[in-house]
Amino acid sequence: MLKDRGFRNLWTAQTVSLFGTQASVVIIPLLALGTLDASAFEMGLLGSAESLAVLLLGLWVGMTADRYPRRSVMVTANILRLLLIGMIPVAYALDLLSIPLLFTTVFLVGALTLLYDSALSSHMVLTFDRRQLPKINSYMEGSTAVSEVAGPGLGGLLVQALGAPLALVADVCSYVASTVLLLGSGGSTKKGEEDTGHEAAQDEDAEQESAEEQESVKGALTGFTWAFSHPVLRPVIVSAAHFNFFTAMFFAVYTFYVVKELGFSPLLVGLASAAGGLGGVLSATAASSFMSKVRTRLLYVLSLVVPTVGAFLVPGSELLDSSLLRFLAVAAGMFLWSFAIVVNLVMSETIKQMVTPTHMIGQVTSAMRFTTLGFEPVGAIVGGTVSQFLSPTTALVIASCGLATSIAWVVFNRHLGTYDVNEAEPVSTV
Repeated sequence: MLKDRGFRNLWTAQTVSLFGTQASVVIIPLLALGTLDASAFEMGLLGSAESLAVLLLGLWVGMTADRYPRRSVMVTANILRLLLIGMIPVAYALDLLSIPLLFTTVFLVGALTLLYDSALSSHMVLTFDRRQLPKINSYMEGSTAVSEVAGPGLGGLLVQALGAPLALVADVCSYVASTVLLLGSGGSTKKGEEDTGHEAAQDEDAEQESAEEQESVKGALTGFTWAFSHPVLRPVIVSAAHFNFFTAMFFAVYTFYVVKELGFSPLLVGLASAAGGLGGVLSATAASSFMSKVRTRLLYVLSLVVPTVGAFLVPGSELLDSSLLRFLAVAAGMFLWSFAIVVNLVMSETIKQMVTPTHMIGQVTSAMRFTTLGFEPVGAIVGGTVSQFLSPTTALVIASCGLATSIAWVVFNRHLGTYDVNEAEPVSTV
């Protein structure tokens, strides 16, 4: 795949962008805790901001991503994200920084990230052969995993050295570099010049037929209705929504817990996240191999069980006497979490791309994000509330137990049980 110039530029642009984004995953919570002295409940609210954007704007974003040239959409999303993140250091310098401002910024960046991802998913399908999607998605998730190794560690180091506000400059620079790479990447190389407004010949008729529908509210709901009517996609969506509710509950408390309860420094927070990224890197290199050797449902179930084990290691670390052992337990938990989640994401993305008509990829992507991430605001607020009124440890244990039950949606599903991505024929248009 790296011999293909179009894919190489797209992959590099995505990777550079992810590095800054993953750094900010550590920097913004540490900014809220260190500079604004945020409470556990405020951390929960901040943790809900990105997924709340998906809940409120998700369906409209998907329709927008499908109506315009995908590369242009990605460039626009990058430019707007760099401007929003750049506002935070400016607000700090002017003594205007506040939790509501951080919440609003994360909310808007979350909406733009969904727009970027919806356009990216559709762009890949329009540009490359669908039989290459497992390998392509492994490369993309590999970028995510690599950024999760370097990004959080870099973020923690920058906070330690420069302070959280100035550390966000790294995120701004990553979006600048990503935008330059996208602008210089040229058009599509295999299915037509999609970025100049010309879709592949096989997709033009379908898009023309759906153009009128996309102009209405009904158009925004089309992807949602289609996704939930598909017998294989439906259990994947519902189990992910269940899992993400408790994931949001867990991570709304996680940073507060490791800083306030375990006494981690910003650097240790970053290193623990980097351990998770290392697990993701190793997983990404083997994800397509796992998918070719293990039946889809079994692998999907395992990809939900393993991160649950990792989650229990975090509150379990409190039982250990040594600070070093506590750090190693948390790092191991993050390693297991990311290792399994990367496999899960590669599988989910590949299944979606294989079964969805090309002209609906953006709408279905947003419908899935709307559903699977739409529960996260509630989960984050519940996590912050439980942590505030009971304890952070209790919130983490409840969240871990909830994660374990997410397999119920897929373990007995007969449609997913008979489906295998290696045997199924891809769908082109409908």
